[in-house]
Amino acid sequence: MVKHTNLIYALKDGEITSICDAPSGLKCGCICPACGAKLVARKGQKRMHHFAHHADENCEYGYESSLHLAAKDILSSSQKMIIPPVCVHFPKSAKKDELVNEEIEIELDHVELEKRFDDVIPDIVAYAGGKFFFIEIFVTHPISEEKLTKLKELDISTIEIDLSGIERSISAEELSEILLKSDPRKAWRYNSVANRWYQRFISVSDKKTITSRGFALHVDGCPIAIRKWNGKPYANYIDDCCACKYCVSYGSSGEILCSGKKRISAVADFSLPESIRISNSNAQISEKETKSFANGRCPNCGWQLVKKHSSSGEIWKCSRFPHCRFTAFVDPRTGEVKMKA
Repeated sequence: MVKHTNLIYALKDGEITSICDAPSGLKCGCICPACGAKLVARKGQKRMHHFAHHADENCEYGYESSLHLAAKDILSSSQKMIIPPVCVHFPKSAKKDELVNEEIEIELDHVELEKRFDDVIPDIVAYAGGKFFFIEIFVTHPISEEKLTKLKELDISTIEIDLSGIERSISAEELSEILLKSDPRKAWRYNSVANRWYQRFISVSDKKTITSRGFALHVDGCPIAIRKWNGKPYANYIDDCCACKYCVSYGSSGEILCSGKKRISAVADFSLPESIRISNSNAQISEKETKSFANGRCPNCGWQLVKKHSSSGEIWKCSRFPHCRFTAFVDPRTGEVKMKA
């Protein structure tokens, strides 16, 4: 890993000073924001202008602290920044992230450096519209799991800016681009709005037990009846639940959290009446079953269908019969495919 030693911001008489505004050499009168040692301003012709420790001290956090000063100065001067999009994450599910808010430019009231909140000290606190959020600058160490847990407990939204991949000292101009504009290195590590949406998904979900039957894991009472056995709905945990849009969480102790009863799989579903959600869901399931049947696959379990002849015409049965009792026939008068699980 590249060791960063060049500082672009320092402290002079307690005030933030940019290398651009400092005279060369020891005349700059600046000190390191991390260790307090004297700095020298190096402003030659070949290398980027920067501060360096006069006595060549091995200061581990000087570069990072310099970036904190730079970020505060940039944000204070601009008073605007683009914050990343807000998405609901489902950490214990295969569900895709749900977008809640697009990225947006906000106006900042003011920013503060390293202000203590209980036992958490963020790099930067940004205030906007009567609220505040944290900004953490990741150079060598990302937000630890311990700190992330505390942020969640405090319910404080936090943006992390990942500068770990930069192999040279970042300039104030480059840092300004990342801070103020859209950039993939800027992301929410925790967002209170997203968390509230996640809790809404949890609140509309039912706990369902995973039952072991032979070599299979089943969840009885599947609300969308993805499979049936003797008329009773169930689901295969591995093949069905793990990829189902209604599986909000794999849960623990042999359980899953399923939102299928309410037919809520997306943020937009919360604004629809339950009757509409069920109608839309049933239509999607019916379309999926019809497509599966047309491809010669059992809509109940996915195995190959076998065509048989009877006195009433052609009948399709699942090749796994009697383990799967799916049957279907085409009504000769209407051409309608009638299926029975």
